[in-house]
Amino acid sequence: KRMITVLITAIGGDIGQGVLKALKLYRKKMRIIGTDITPRAPGLFMCDKGYLVSPAGKGASAYVSMIIQICRREKVDIVFCTHEHEQLALARNFKKLKKLKTCFVLQPPAVTFICRDKLKTYKFLSKAGLRVPDTATNRKEIDRLISKFGFPLVVKSRFGSGSRNFHLANNKKELNDFLAGTPHPIIQEYIQSDPEEEYTVGIFLDNKSRALGAITMLRQLRFGLTFHAIVDDYPDVTRLAKQTAEILRAIGLCNVQLRRDSRNQPCVIEVNARISSTVAFRAKLGFNEIAAAIDYFLLHKKPGLRFKKAVVMKTWDELIISRADYDLLQKQSYINKRKKK
Repeated sequence: KRMITVLITAIGGDIGQGVLKALKLYRKKMRIIGTDITPRAPGLFMCDKGYLVSPAGKGASAYVSMIIQICRREKVDIVFCTHEHEQLALARNFKKLKKLKTCFVLQPPAVTFICRDKLKTYKFLSKAGLRVPDTATNRKEIDRLISKFGFPLVVKSRFGSGSRNFHLANNKKELNDFLAGTPHPIIQEYIQSDPEEEYTVGIFLDNKSRALGAITMLRQLRFGLTFHAIVDDYPDVTRLAKQTAEILRAIGLCNVQLRRDSRNQPCVIEVNARISSTVAFRAKLGFNEIAAAIDYFLLHKKPGLRFKKAVVMKTWDELIISRADYDLLQKQSYINKRKKK
């Protein structure tokens, strides 16, 4: 049998490197190819082969063409897309990708388009009867939120991600200032409990959007990323997260973030219809979504998705690259690790 060839996009980012770590824990020999937009991406030097590609956010068609070209040239079996701009570009070219003999681990375009727009997501889930923050977009609705909840209120962008453009307004002046400085703003009740608890839930769903497994972490953030997490059974949180992913008709890897409100009820605050930055955390606990995707979508096997309860913490690491390799990547736009002896 031919060795499986895996492509990881945005390999320099936290999620891309998390996928790489998860693959290293998967007990199958494989060839790993990485792509990124800059030679400063360490992941390019950690794969068997690394390619420089165009930024998807600036030129989606050039990016998609390059990914298709790499998939054909390298006979790629499966692609893990780890950046939202790239995910969107690929979702918009879903029909082109279908013609390839490559499996793309992406949400269906309809799910991607709903989840990239926070307002659409909240409206969709609210209509389905799920607990989401009360959300406003115009002055009349904002006044209603103020009279109903008071301050603080959340101001964030409909299309933001991570902690970018997230603000907590403690009074009307702050609210107006944040509204003026936030692109496509939405305003929400602030979901808080005592003590404040935020959860991230990874769900893996089959082709019919049925959850095959879920792992829930009570987390703390630093620089917009989970740096500390307690992994345990949180039945009410996990139940709501699974419902959310299934109602959205997600397939494969989906991430739901929740907080508890003042009545201790879980509330969905974010849905990322993509691979999460905690993918390596989960894989090291046995819940390897990357291995599950290869097993389920490529090898047509039932994935194993158990996990052990633990506390997980983020650490930093260093990678040393020779100057010759770095210069070579800049010169020819790819680096081939396997040929070096």
